[in-house]
Amino acid sequence: MKYMGSRLLKDEDLEILKQDYWSRLENEVEIIYINSREPICQYCPVIKQLYREITSLTDKIKFIELFLEDDHDIIEKLGVKYAPATILRGLNKGWIKFYGIPAGNEFPSFIEAIVMVSTGEDGLPDYVKGEITRIDKSINIKTFVTPSCPYCPKMVYTTYQFAMVNEFIEAEAWESLEFPDISAYYDVYAVPKVVINDKISWEGLVPPEYLIEKIREAIREE
Repeated sequence: MKYMGSRLLKDEDLEILKQDYWSRLENEVEIIYINSREPICQYCPVIKQLYREITSLTDKIKFIELFLEDDHDIIEKLGVKYAPATILRGLNKGWIKFYGIPAGNEFPSFIEAIVMVSTGEDGLPDYVKGEITRIDKSINIKTFVTPSCPYCPKMVYTTYQFAMVNEFIEAEAWESLEFPDISAYYDVYAVPKVVINDKISWEGLVPPEYLIEKIREAIREE
């Protein structure tokens, strides 16, 4: 996805989006976008334009724009402190968030996440889902990514699947290049880097079973 002035997505890209993805939508999805008027947020207007383009193709997606500087009470309830940030709200029980612009390799998996929260089809094996539903402590999962990372989208999507089925799970993707201070705080040197409850962390793509074990480890350290 390249910035092309007045349009971000080509006609053929929009047609693929409409036919292959939005045709699968079942229930309404809210894209809640936390914008900022700060000049330092160079991607903020681009992200808004991107969401305007993709939501114009369907009435199943509701676009909601909030501003970090104005909508303090609402944004605080959403658990967001930084912009740009996006929250997907549909059939998911937990929180699904993306900080930064979902571009490059992250864009297709972001679109798939929208479909997932619309249909409720999380795609998890029953035995994995059973283990996830047993989690009864608050879990925050941060996955740091870059647009060019080939393994990041799958890791992010896996955490989103977990948030689909458990209300205690908050799954966040962070575009590390847009948030250098946050990335430095969490010692992000390679991606994907996953951090659970600010206690357990690792680098690399892992299967759902490994993620479950790391969540349990984080709970034991509480």
